[in-house]
Amino acid sequence: MFVVQNWNDNIVATRSQMAPRSASGTIAFIAIDKKSLDALGVWPWPRGVYAELIDRISAAGAGDIFIDVDFSTPSQKSEDDKLAAGLDRAGGSVLLPVFRQQVTAKGSETTITRPIGLLAEKSWPVFANVALDSDGNVRRFSLGEESDAVSIQSAAATLAKTDNHVGSSLIDFSIRPDTVPTFSLSDVLNGHVGADALTGRSIVVGASATELKDIFPVPIYGVLAGPMIHVLAAETLLQNRNLRAFNQIPLELFFSAMLIVVALTWRSIGMASVAIMTGSLGILIEIGAFFLQKDLGFIIGTAVPWLILSLSFLMFLNERLDVGQILLVVANVERRNTRLLMKRIIQDSSDGVIAFDSHLKVIEASQSARQLFDTKLDSDLFEHADPTIVEAVQVLIDRHRADPSKIHSTTVEFSMQVGAKTVHLEAVATISPNERTDATQRDDGFAGCVILRDVTARRLYHEKLRYLAEHDELTGLLNRREFAARLDVSKETYQIAVLDVERFSGVCATLGRDTGDDVLRAIASHLRSEFGDSLIARLAGDVFAVALSSPDLHEAQGVALRLLDLFMDPIAVGFTSVPVSIRVGIAQDVDNNAESRVRDAESALDLVRSVPGRRWAQYDPASAVRQARARRLETDMREALVQRQFFLLYQPQIELSSGRLIGAEALIRWQHPEFGLISPVEFIPIAESTGLICEMGRWALIEACTAAADWPEDATVAVNVSPVQFAQSDVEEIVRVAIAVSGLAASRLCLELTESTFLEQGGPTIEKMRRLRETGISIALDDFGTGYSSMSYLTSLPLDKLKIDQSFVRVMNANDGVLEIVKAVVSLAHGLKLGVVAEGVEGKAEVETLRQLGCETGQGYLFGRPQPARELFEKTTTLAAVGT
Repeated sequence: MFVVQNWNDNIVATRSQMAPRSASGTIAFIAIDKKSLDALGVWPWPRGVYAELIDRISAAGAGDIFIDVDFSTPSQKSEDDKLAAGLDRAGGSVLLPVFRQQVTAKGSETTITRPIGLLAEKSWPVFANVALDSDGNVRRFSLGEESDAVSIQSAAATLAKTDNHVGSSLIDFSIRPDTVPTFSLSDVLNGHVGADALTGRSIVVGASATELKDIFPVPIYGVLAGPMIHVLAAETLLQNRNLRAFNQIPLELFFSAMLIVVALTWRSIGMASVAIMTGSLGILIEIGAFFLQKDLGFIIGTAVPWLILSLSFLMFLNERLDVGQILLVVANVERRNTRLLMKRIIQDSSDGVIAFDSHLKVIEASQSARQLFDTKLDSDLFEHADPTIVEAVQVLIDRHRADPSKIHSTTVEFSMQVGAKTVHLEAVATISPNERTDATQRDDGFAGCVILRDVTARRLYHEKLRYLAEHDELTGLLNRREFAARLDVSKETYQIAVLDVERFSGVCATLGRDTGDDVLRAIASHLRSEFGDSLIARLAGDVFAVALSSPDLHEAQGVALRLLDLFMDPIAVGFTSVPVSIRVGIAQDVDNNAESRVRDAESALDLVRSVPGRRWAQYDPASAVRQARARRLETDMREALVQRQFFLLYQPQIELSSGRLIGAEALIRWQHPEFGLISPVEFIPIAESTGLICEMGRWALIEACTAAADWPEDATVAVNVSPVQFAQSDVEEIVRVAIAVSGLAASRLCLELTESTFLEQGGPTIEKMRRLRETGISIALDDFGTGYSSMSYLTSLPLDKLKIDQSFVRVMNANDGVLEIVKAVVSLAHGLKLGVVAEGVEGKAEVETLRQLGCETGQGYLFGRPQPARELFEKTTTLAAVGT
């Protein structure tokens, strides 16, 4: 029934669309559209806006004003008062909506939602519910409902000024919405709509903007705004378009009986006449229904009459024709056409197709098969067939004899010479049992087919793919995966040599990437010419591997020297000679799998890379363990920073003249969850190589400043800054953030730099140091005397302190030469007006010597080991005693 009703609804909508009507113009629509929303800028609007709108509409001499907006909840009292005053000035001509809605989402109980009392007293209530049909479209409107024993008309009925307030009616969607006078609310408020456009008309005010979601699906127009649906409903009443439907079942039964009588009475009538009469009758019914709806407002559903006509025609057709005979004729024609089609397909197939019977006689063959095997109809299948096909068909015949009820198939591949070309063919042979026309008949015959396909291109493509999967595209050597796979399947014992090109990236940067590729190809060529049939691979980038059989070379040194000698002379690349210096790692362990041995050789190569000037190395398990640990630390370091595994300890700095604690140096430590406490000597170089030192240094600086903010006001904190951090990060910004976050005075922060910080980029680095000092912090030159210690740059550096390295302080009392160096450093510092800090103070004799030399500050185990910040100033008295 739903399908029939949906069919009828679509037909009714089509009739309305074919007979459009214009609106009467009695009702105008003032739309809350996108333009109005943008003009006022907020939603919901202040209710004073509606008061102003009512005043403008009333002043224009309009009739009833229906505002389709929910006023059931209070807003600001001042705004509610403004709207109430506007309603009062309109003199009761404003209609406000009343809604019936469910109390809960799942319940059936309903309640009436009304405007707040202040507004309801000064307006006229009208129902504004919009009801949906079962298919989700709006087609009907209510004339009114009961509320607390009081009958309330709908908005449409009130606007149409009808007395009826019971029941519902269909909306006439032949009335076009685009003919309803429509104005933007913002234009009305701005005075852009003249009073003559509103005079004498009833007004509907409501939302048309999509974002306000007051839209509903309707026939013909897709969707319409709720207020426009109320306007069309009111127009339906104003134009007396009271669409009416009636019970059609009696008429439909009579129509069915009449058609049955006609079909039985007029048996001699021809098929063409029946078809014309049936179609004509259906068209006449549609024309009559169209004019009844257009002129009189009667709704006639014609879906059922059309179904009755169709069934009647089928009954007449079945009576006149022998359907079984027709189906038999059609089947014979289809079978004949199928045989012709299959024959044509076989003949024209690009694949070779040979069909044969149980006597192995060829009954059909494609043109390509005839040319390939010189096959002729009625000839013996095995006469010219390849032995591979003969064997495959014979196997299928044996299977068929063992189980004649099934289809048996097999696929084989073979090659044959066609002229000077080798052709690779795939043959699919199939044997099917013959159909039996009688269940008692015995027939062990079969029909067979061989389909031949040229797979030469596919075979070559697969071979190319396999080659690409196993070889390096640039050099033609084996790739890493295939290199290891062939080592694993080999029964020989190999030594694995892995080599790379020293400073290869510099070659590419200087001569270009193309020249770099030529160098790699030349290296591959040298390795092939030297090592012949040995397994050679390009593992990655400029890294190559050679597997040498142990009987050829028994010692790692011999393998390494042979490789190094191979590249003693420059490599000729085009018109250029490129000197190539290689490094070699050797692995001889034969107990592990191939991939492990390759990694061992790479580990040896890593060891060579880490020692400047070294040319080759043999795999050393201990070195590999250290490298593995370094890689593990590198992997864990970033997570360690997030998990706060790093922490700071502080080593006291003492004023030597008084023994007073004047500050401390912040020293970073790492408490690894598995390896325990890790020395900075181990993890700082790793952090610098990965660039994580910048993030680590930022954390340390902020952490140290935060801790020092709780110390006495004259205590300073010294923080080491890595050369990598100083060059790659914005140290100035980090210092500003640390001081701002911690509240530490800038004068209490000292950054300690080493000489390597400014050796490579002196100018920019010195300028950055000057800007840092301008913030108020001080800068110390750490480990002075252990680097270049050139006197020329000291005068240009913006420094505040020199730190004498502990390697001098610890032995100065025992070595006169070192003592003279310390004297010179102190004298030099004082001459440059720099403070001096001595590290590594471990005895009172050293304290006395430093005092005599005029060194201001001491730092070392004598005064205290690195300790947490909270313990530092608890030992102030003890430190002073040690200093004195």
